[in-house]
Amino acid sequence: MCRMLLMKGFSEDLVNALVEAARDDPYGAKRWKGKEPNHPDGWGFVAIEDEKVIERRSIKAIWEDEEGIDFFKKNFGYVNLAHVRKTSIKGTEAHPQNVQPVGLLNVLWVGYNGTIDPSTLDAPRPIKRMMNSGNLADTAAVAWAVLESYSDDPLVTAMRVKGWLEEFLPEGGGAAIFFADAYGNAGYAWECKACRKEELDYYKIFLYEAGGVKAVASSTVALKHGGKWEEAPKYGSL
Repeated sequence: MCRMLLMKGFSEDLVNALVEAARDDPYGAKRWKGKEPNHPDGWGFVAIEDEKVIERRSIKAIWEDEEGIDFFKKNFGYVNLAHVRKTSIKGTEAHPQNVQPVGLLNVLWVGYNGTIDPSTLDAPRPIKRMMNSGNLADTAAVAWAVLESYSDDPLVTAMRVKGWLEEFLPEGGGAAIFFADAYGNAGYAWECKACRKEELDYYKIFLYEAGGVKAVASSTVALKHGGKWEEAPKYGSL
């Protein structure tokens, strides 16, 4: 239960829209009836430039982390991936390692929002052991699957991740995955399998391009931003 933003270039307006989407998510409120319509369980970003990678994660809600937001706005990169979290696995919110984006081998960073059953996911034994202990959320196994799909060509990675989502998503479930690598490549994939309107509105990804910035984002980010967004294809690269 998360909201995400992936940008080539940088826009403060898009970051502000992510903050507002985290604070108040009407699509999430409709999808997750009975739960608070916000995403308070931490946030993080990775900013990638030719000669540097900057990462920051916090278990604070993004709207309570003015220092972190200011740091992001002053240290953005050519590619920027940001993620706000609402945990679906109780207890994992206490551990900062579960704040996304998840970094793998200093090569690939992954953001995930979805309803894949963790028990169906394959991953190396140490990852599964930590997931079973409650110290590691299911995103670690999802990120491992993205690493296994990784190619130097981000469109190939995105296509493979889309195929993986089709295989592992349950009927009525949805998911989105954003990724960026150390070389400045970035892409995404999303799927909503036999979804009702509430699920589709929540999981759908939107594409934006203006003023030298190209971005994909969760539906609520597009809603809060209010610019000219289009529904994104089921996979693609930036």
